[in-house]
Amino acid sequence: MNFQDIIQEETLLAAIAKLNWKQPTEIQQQVIPLLKNKQNIVMQADTGSGKTGAYGLGILEQLKWENKTAQCLIIAPTRELALQIKNDIEHIGKYKRIKCTALIGKEPMEQQLHDLKQKHHVISGTPGRILDHIQQGNINLSSITHIVVDEVDELCAMGFYDTLCAILDAIVQPCCMCFCSATIDDAVCGLAERYTENYETISHCEEKLKKQFQNEVYQVSEADKPAFLWKLLLYQADSTTIIFCNTRDTCESVYRNIRKHMQEVAIYHGALDQQKRRQELEKLYSGQAQIMVASDIAARGLDIDKVDTIINYDLPNDAVRFQHRAGRSGRGNRSGHVITLVDDSQTALLVQLQVALDCEFIRRAVDLINAQSDDPESLAKLLSKRKLKSGKAAAFQTDILRLYIHGGKKKKIRAKDLVGAICQIDTISFADIGVIEIQENGSYVEILNHKGMQVYEQLKTLPIKNRHLKVEISHKQYE
Repeated sequence: MNFQDIIQEETLLAAIAKLNWKQPTEIQQQVIPLLKNKQNIVMQADTGSGKTGAYGLGILEQLKWENKTAQCLIIAPTRELALQIKNDIEHIGKYKRIKCTALIGKEPMEQQLHDLKQKHHVISGTPGRILDHIQQGNINLSSITHIVVDEVDELCAMGFYDTLCAILDAIVQPCCMCFCSATIDDAVCGLAERYTENYETISHCEEKLKKQFQNEVYQVSEADKPAFLWKLLLYQADSTTIIFCNTRDTCESVYRNIRKHMQEVAIYHGALDQQKRRQELEKLYSGQAQIMVASDIAARGLDIDKVDTIINYDLPNDAVRFQHRAGRSGRGNRSGHVITLVDDSQTALLVQLQVALDCEFIRRAVDLINAQSDDPESLAKLLSKRKLKSGKAAAFQTDILRLYIHGGKKKKIRAKDLVGAICQIDTISFADIGVIEIQENGSYVEILNHKGMQVYEQLKTLPIKNRHLKVEISHKQYE
C-alpha cells in the first residue's frame, strides 16, 4: 500500500515526500481510513510505529484551512511530547499551511493567549494548562471536531484522569475521538466508553523486546557502577546512548562522573527548568552529544532518532518502565540494544521482569568490559566530534524560507498587513504564503514554492502598513 491509496490531498502527499516517508506503517494503514470516516478509535501501538503520523494524517486531511480557531485538540502527558506533536503536525501540514498552538505548563500564559487569538487549526498541550485556558474562557471550543488523547495510560497514571474528564466535559458537541495508549487497561476503556458511543480498538504491538532487542545484563555492585559505566561507554564508543537512572540525584551523580572525562554529554530530568531541558534534548537531537543521562521522564513520547543503546544504570522496578526505556532504541524496524546493570540484591526483581516481559536476558561477564583500556585510541573515538544531524524540518529548506520581520503586535501589525504587502510583489500570490506568526515585537512568515529569496529582497524596500520594517532571514529556520 502507498500513501496515495489512503491520502488524497496533494499538500499532505507533498509533505510526506519531503519527509521521505516511503510507505505507510501498518498502524497508519489501519488508522488513517478510520479517522477519515470519523470512527472513534482506541489505538495501541509500539513506540516508533508512526502513531503521530497515523492520527495526524487522518485528521489533517479533514481540517478546513480557512477556519480561524482550532478544529483539533491533542492532549499529551508532558511538555516535551506536546511540543514534539506540535512540530510533527506542522511538518505534516506544512504545505497545507497548518498552524498548531502549544499550550503547556511553565510557559507564559500571556503569550499563549496571544497565540490563541491568532489563526490556528490545532492545539497540542498538557492537561493542566489546557484546562486553565478553558476555565478562563480563552479557547473557542465550538469549532473542535477531533480530539486526541495521547499516552492516555500515562496521563491516568500521573493522576490526570479527573482533569481529562473536565476538559472533555467542556466540549459539548460530538467529536471524533482517538485515544492512544501503550497499554489498554480499565482506565483507558473507561474514558473511551464514557465519551464515545462506540469505538474501534486497533492494537499493533509486536513484542519487540523478544523480536528486535538484544537484552544484556551485567552483575555490578553499586560501588563499582561508576567506573564500570565509563569502561562500558569506551567499549561501545560508536553508540548513541541514553543512560536511565531511577532518581534525579542519581542522574546528576552519573552526569558529573561522565563529565570528568568528556564535555559533550546531556542530562535530562524533571528538576531541570524548561529551557534547560530543551537545550539538553537539542544536544542529543543534533548529534552534539551522543550520550544522555536521563530519568524516566525521557522514557516515553520523545522521538529521538537512531539511539543505538539503552543502559539501565538502575534497574527499573516494573516491566512497563523497562519496556518504555527500551523503546527509545530500536525504533521503527531497527534493532535495539538494552544493557542493564544489576547488583546481587536485585536477582529476584530481574527474574520477575523477565517473566513479565517474556523475553530473555543474556548475562555477560564483566571481565571483558573491565579489561577495556583508557588508551588514547579508545578515548579519541568516544570524544571525537560527531557529524551534526539535520532536524525533520530541514527537509523543507529547499523550497520554504522563513523570514523575520521587525514589526509585531506592538506596532499593530496583523497577518493581513503582511499578506497585503507580499502579494504586491510580481509573481507572488496568496498561495505562496505559508504560516504567519505575529509576536509582540516581530513576526515570522514562511514563503513557499522556492520564492523566499525573491520576497526577502523585495520586502527590504516595500512598505508594510505604510512603514519600512527591517526584514531578515530567520535564524529559527528549521524548527
